[in-house]
Amino acid sequence: METWPVKRDIRRSTTAVATLLLTALPMPLLADHATPEEIHVTGEQSTNKLPLEIEPANIPVVDTSALLKRVPGANVNSNGPITGIAQYRGLYGDRVSIHIDHAPTLTGGPNAMDAPLTYTPPLLLKSLKVDRGIAPVSAAQESLGGHMTATLDRGEFGSSDEFEFSGALSSRFNDNSDGSSSALKSTLTNQHHKLSALYSHDEGNETRIDSDDEIGGTQYRRGRYDISYGWQNESSRIEIYTGELDTRDTGTPSLPMDINYIDGDTVGTNVSTTIGEMVLSGHLSYNHVDHLMDNFSQRTAPASLMSYRANNASAHNTAWSLQARWPMANGFLTVGSDGNETVHTATITNPNNAMFEVANFNDAERDTYGIFTEWEGDIGEWHVQTGARINRVKMDSESVGASGMMGMMAMNANMLATAFNNGDLDEDFTYLDLALNLSRPLNETTTLNMGLGRKNRAPSYQERYLWLPLAATGGLADGRNYIGNLDLDEETAHEITLGFDWQNGAAWVTPQVFYRRIDDYIQGVPSTNATANMLSTMMSGQAALMFDNVDAKMYGADMGYGYTLTETLRLEGNLSYVRGKRRDESDDLYRVAPLNNRLALIYEQHAVMLSLESVLYAKQNKVSDFNAEEKTSGYGIINLAGSYRLTRQLTFSGGVENLFDNRYQDHLAGYNRNADSDIAVGDRLTGPGRNIYLAATLHW
Repeated sequence: METWPVKRDIRRSTTAVATLLLTALPMPLLADHATPEEIHVTGEQSTNKLPLEIEPANIPVVDTSALLKRVPGANVNSNGPITGIAQYRGLYGDRVSIHIDHAPTLTGGPNAMDAPLTYTPPLLLKSLKVDRGIAPVSAAQESLGGHMTATLDRGEFGSSDEFEFSGALSSRFNDNSDGSSSALKSTLTNQHHKLSALYSHDEGNETRIDSDDEIGGTQYRRGRYDISYGWQNESSRIEIYTGELDTRDTGTPSLPMDINYIDGDTVGTNVSTTIGEMVLSGHLSYNHVDHLMDNFSQRTAPASLMSYRANNASAHNTAWSLQARWPMANGFLTVGSDGNETVHTATITNPNNAMFEVANFNDAERDTYGIFTEWEGDIGEWHVQTGARINRVKMDSESVGASGMMGMMAMNANMLATAFNNGDLDEDFTYLDLALNLSRPLNETTTLNMGLGRKNRAPSYQERYLWLPLAATGGLADGRNYIGNLDLDEETAHEITLGFDWQNGAAWVTPQVFYRRIDDYIQGVPSTNATANMLSTMMSGQAALMFDNVDAKMYGADMGYGYTLTETLRLEGNLSYVRGKRRDESDDLYRVAPLNNRLALIYEQHAVMLSLESVLYAKQNKVSDFNAEEKTSGYGIINLAGSYRLTRQLTFSGGVENLFDNRYQDHLAGYNRNADSDIAVGDRLTGPGRNIYLAATLHW
């Protein structure tokens, strides 16, 4: 993508960049952070970017999604140690678009155990970027809940014809779970060629709440491998990559099963070339996932052998995009097309009963094709980004069925399968997305930002094709059984955002308010299907919920802020608030983050960095009665961190999270479903206790 230089202070160029950098504990020395410098704007308006290439080993998280807690407006629904589902301004799951290296991600499991950011371990990240507010239509096909991009650190091209070998070795130890993380990044490069290899391994035991209690089912083991080759000349660039994710024996205590294994394979390419004043760019990728989960190998097995369950899921997708960008009318016009074809299959079995088999999903297809156009440039004092996109989503499924059940359960399952197979499985959705982002300077210290958008999302394959009442719901983790709905309409959101970036001397702040009205919002409602309710009651003691269209609204505010106290001492923080409500009934939306604030006091001089961070969450009593969501109390924790750059190549760091070992409940953590825990089944999971960590990174 073509870029153009803009003179700005780095803290105003991308909203709350400094907040993201400096509250990611701990961080090494940054170069002259408070000094204005030349940066490159790549077309994203009001973007939050977390450039982790500085020292990724020093950020004490195993799940990349946990980094989102440091982004204004963002958070994470955690169902396990590496099963975090991204949330942005109250929306989560399939509503939030996530790309890895410019390609849309694939979640193989029906309960999102392999949530998208699972595929990008923190030690291998180059950047994690969140488009603040209304995402451009060129960024993603469906971005009703926002757009995020994770980029792996595959190195940079060299500056001469001579080949150079560079890389980094990182290692980190976490005391709380006796966990360790390590990564190796190596690159052989000159100005035309770049060969890169990446490897990481994360492993840990159960998370400790305090000296006596543990959260059962929070062990994890994950490996990630990646090889890539890049070539460039003065006008063109191509990168080809392939990678594998290998997850084994990992717990998900908020879900009815744990991860036996996840094998994910990825291959793709990104290309760009310049022809005159036009830049052509595109990507092509293929992903395949095999995923086995069960309810007996990593938690107390069911009392009855007939209740043992294993779910073998597989999925694959092919995604591509092609776009052209050229100067037009004091700006740039972009025209493009993209597609993403996905297929999901999941089969439930019982190892104690060879006859038992349920086609949970059978070649459930969801193919999305889009065309878009976007213009970005200046009109007078206004910087304008506006675009339109037309998407067509085609969905279909093969016939389903169940065998090996007995009595009334078998009869009810067969009735549901017959009704599903005779239904209208083949469905198309066509809709229009619009986005307009505006900004203009009001004076030397203040820039006004505005946004208007219309975004749509077709139903997920779970929401349409979950024919048997089960908890395979994309990670909702509310403990209820759901069935799908073949009559669902697409969600349509109309959103407005308003904010400003202000900086005056040593202080800066970037507040933004938003209002989002969602028509045909998809959530569970009481099922009127007597057969499904009877079967669900037999299995769980509760009637089923059915995905249906309701009306909703969300509103709130978030901001990054900071203040430079002295040349070596500064404050950095971010604040987020969101409220989600139904418009058709008097109820709140499920699993919405409460008011929260992070504030760090950072000392930095020469090779030393020290940080004292406060994390505060308010109580959440605006909960979904419909989902029987429990209220949570507010809490606060203190984190300490420090780093020392011994040489230009070697950095040591360490810190303490939850310094005072406070016991608290994260509202976005799920409810415990693992009996091998010091938390009662059905209670909300408790946050981790005190964690001491040490890290080292060696560059060459």
